[in-house]
Amino acid sequence: MIHPRSHKSTREILEFIAEVHEKNLDDIECEQLLRVFLTPAELDALSQRLQIVDMISKGIAQREISEKLGVGIATVTRGSRMLQENNELLHKVFPRTDQNLS
Repeated sequence: MIHPRSHKSTREILEFIAEVHEKNLDDIECEQLLRVFLTPAELDALSQRLQIVDMISKGIAQREISEKLGVGIATVTRGSRMLQENNELLHKVFPRTDQNLS
């Protein structure tokens, strides 16, 4: 079960993202905004997760992803699990290639 505060926090974040989207900020402004709210470590972690899911969706082997990004295989496996558990949603953002599993 989702914790009530977690659900409220998610809703607040989604509303903020919608507001930012309406402002049509350029790339530099978006980057500045991310740096206001996220620490360098949080930005790195998010970037790493995005790269992992993108590479998995392109059919790149987990071991190769681990080596290219310098992360543990468990981290890549977590990304793979994220993709499997949220297949339809994440494949809207990270389209599969022909060689990928569904």
